[in-house]
Amino acid sequence: MEPPSYEEASRQPPAGVTETSTFSPPPAYDASLTSPSTPPPTYGEAVTVQPDPFPVLNPPSVPTAVTSNRQNAGVTVHPVTQIGVTAPRRGRRTQTVVTQPRPVPVSVSYLRDSPALVRCPRCHHLVTTKVQYVPGRAAWCLCVLLTLMGLVCGFCLIPLMVRGLQDAHHSCPRCETPLHVYMR
Repeated sequence: MEPPSYEEASRQPPAGVTETSTFSPPPAYDASLTSPSTPPPTYGEAVTVQPDPFPVLNPPSVPTAVTSNRQNAGVTVHPVTQIGVTAPRRGRRTQTVVTQPRPVPVSVSYLRDSPALVRCPRCHHLVTTKVQYVPGRAAWCLCVLLTLMGLVCGFCLIPLMVRGLQDAHHSCPRCETPLHVYMR
């Protein structure tokens, strides 16, 4: 006996289902879609810049102690966000002055491969070192190794151009005195 064809099988109810049960057809594809109540904005409306996207809710205030002092006449202090300003207590306003620490010069022996702030031993000025990168021992060893491996068509010269393999020669920008050589 041959199995029924697709058309015959689709006309028969599934096994175990009685004739009394009816299946509702699936909903129409367009039934769930609703048209938007308003059309989308035009390009000009969508691209316009808002007049003030971040408005200031609490404008800064100028304390009376600051306005009376001639040195700080142009300074505006916002009590909520200003660092170092304490809240007034019992009618008095106290102000704490916070200063940035000065940069500390590095010892010449601690210089690495980037410029640093040092005091020149010759001219005694506080300077940021001038760095010149020169291929060092590590670059030349890798160049020779690549040459021995057969990379002679210019590929062996790549280590001479990599800054991570070059030595850093530090000097004073004022008096051109060599300060330190950081070797790789």
